[in-house]
This record gives sequence, C-alpha cells and structure tokens, in this order.
Amino acid sequence: MDDVSSKKNPEFRKKSQHFIDIFYIKESLNEVQKNFSEINSQLTDRREDLNDTVKDNMISAYRYLNRILYEKKDIFLKDVSSMLELNYIVLCGVDMGKRIEANQYLNETQHRFYDFVKPIIKWYKKHKDESPLKVASEIYVGVLSRPQLFFEGNHRTGSLIVSYILVKAGYPPFVLNVKNAVAYFEPSSMIKFTDKRELSGKLKLPKYKKSFKKFLEEVLEPTSNMITKEYKKEE
Repeated sequence: MDDVSSKKNPEFRKKSQHFIDIFYIKESLNEVQKNFSEINSQLTDRREDLNDTVKDNMISAYRYLNRILYEKKDIFLKDVSSMLELNYIVLCGVDMGKRIEANQYLNETQHRFYDFVKPIIKWYKKHKDESPLKVASEIYVGVLSRPQLFFEGNHRTGSLIVSYILVKAGYPPFVLNVKNAVAYFEPSSMIKFTDKRELSGKLKLPKYKKSFKKFLEEVLEPTSNMITKEYKKEE
C-alpha cells in the first residue's frame, strides 16, 4: 500500500487546500547545508556545494510553489509557464536584476522547455488520476533523464514539481534533508545519465521509476511537520 499520508494521518487527505510549511523547509535545508561535505563524500557523482544562494533560491521556489497551490494553478495544463518559473527561481531567485543579466540564457531555456515538456504533459493528461506517488515518480524521471527538461537545475526543479503533485493530492511534500539526501542523489545521478530516446535507456527507465516511487514511500515525513492549512505570502 503506497498511501503514505493516510497511513500517518487518515484525516489528512480530505478535500481541502494544504500548503508547505516554509519554516520546516528552512530548517531542513540549513541542516543539509551544514552537513553537505559529509553527504557529498558518500556520493558516486559529487554535487556542487549547497551555498547560501542555492539554498535561498530553493526557499523562494517553495514560497512560489505555495502561491501556485493557493491560486489552484495546474502547471501541466493551463499554467505550464509556472513550471518554467520554478526553474527561473531555482537559477536566479526573485532578483529581477539577475534575470536581466541572464536574459539570453533564460530565453534559450524557455525555448528548450516548451519543446521538451510536450511528452511530459501528454503523459500527465493520460495518467493524472493514477496514484500520486506513481505520477510524481514518472514526471521526475521524465524531467531528469536525457534530454533533460531544462539546461540547469533539473534536480531541484524536478523535486519541486514532485512536491506540487504530492501536496495537491493531499500528500506531504518531498523535502531534502540529512537523512534522505544520499538516497535521493545516488539514483538521481543514474537517471540523469540515462537517455530516454535510446533503447538502453527505455529498458532502464521503468526500473528507475519504480525505485523512485519506493523511495518516496519510504522518506515522506509525517504531514504535521511539513503541511499547514494557512497560506502565508511572506515567511
């Protein structure tokens, strides 16, 4: 049984809006940042340091994710541009000056995104009513495997999209923490080097989708720590 939220809180998945607790996000990412050298030493494919800019941009992206949830946007249908905005925030934050400096790069990212998001949207329309954990896993692998949806920031943006799918369906979000970091980064590295256009990639991807779904089942935290029914514009 993969119904994580109902196992931990049977009342949680009633039809009401839920939002991500930004305080919890800050605490979790601060701990990851403090312990990142140790986490990185355990990885086959080493990651760049989790510096203040990367961390702050992720916090801003989670705030924007709450806004998407509050406004009841569907990022796979009418509001696809919100998915692109998540990537922009991951890369540049909310500083318009940085966006102006990166304008050409962001325009190229936009063209790439609208080309490569089409099969993801097509799959979502067919399967959106299936298990949220399955949908989140399939979409994550679709974002991260080659050709990747964005030029940069696919891990971070992909995890935000996963959280959108989960929270919208009444599940806790996926949030990187000290306990789950290695288990998240290791398989993600294998996924990102897999090309979904090649036969070898097509044979590997179903296994990666199943394993990521299992990962989500195992690491999702109790909802009381991560979810609030109150939307706050600034935290």
